[in-house]
Amino acid sequence: MFRAMCWAVPAVVRRVEGGVAYVDVGDGIERPALLGIDEGEVGAGDIVMVHAGVIIARVDLSALRESIEAWKQMAVELAARAGEDPEAAAKEIEKEVGRVLKIAEELRAGARAAT
Repeated sequence: MFRAMCWAVPAVVRRVEGGVAYVDVGDGIERPALLGIDEGEVGAGDIVMVHAGVIIARVDLSALRESIEAWKQMAVELAARAGEDPEAAAKEIEKEVGRVLKIAEELRAGARAAT
């Protein structure tokens, strides 16, 4: 029996207002996410993991880069089982997470320039 699972997705915090962070999952759209961690732990440019609309963890860039490899392997295996192109699945993971990394870097560069 196949069981669907939910998992957290990486997102970039664009701003935080009163217990709600506005995050971007790499598509340029800000979405509200409840802070499931201490508000003092997150700020603009931080990468977080969001599950079901709740921020469950702050992630550093090195940890995210390590996770990419695991996600790519999972995507390859799932694509192969579904009869889809495993290489294309791995590239899609790189593309999606790459957008999140780019947004985080841009926000951090902007914050450094403003100080």
